Amino acid sequence: MRRMLGPRVSVSGQVQPGQVRELVAEGVTLLICNRPDHEEPGQPSQGDLERAAEAAGITFQVASFQGRPTPEAVEAMSQALASEAVIHAFCRSGMRSAATWAVAETRRGRPLNEVLEAGRTAGYDLAGLFI
Repeated sequence: MRRMLGPRVSVSGQVQPGQVRELVAEGVTLLICNRPDHEEPGQPSQGDLERAAEAAGITFQVASFQGRPTPEAVEAMSQALASEAVIHAFCRSGMRSAATWAVAETRRGRPLNEVLEAGRTAGYDLAGLFI
């Protein structure tokens, strides 16, 4: 389920409320939702996921968007990266979350080649973000 972008950052497609405890068992302390409610029939609501995160004792944060990462989503990821949190971000496929991480990391000064390689290793081609 989790695709690792770094030692304390992972991304995935849609997380289900029942999977939150699994993420906690893997060390996740911050769950970031990059997916808007009602994007697809049958997806769990942000409220359901927030309740599951609270019950599991982790922080839940919404930074949802469609398309390219918004400044707000990038700022939320930047703040998360600056913390000590073990982060798991999700969207429909994981691509939006990986893109948000990539933009935040480059703005924080990480070399672009390192960011692109981490994305490739996780299965995401992020080069189009930086053209």
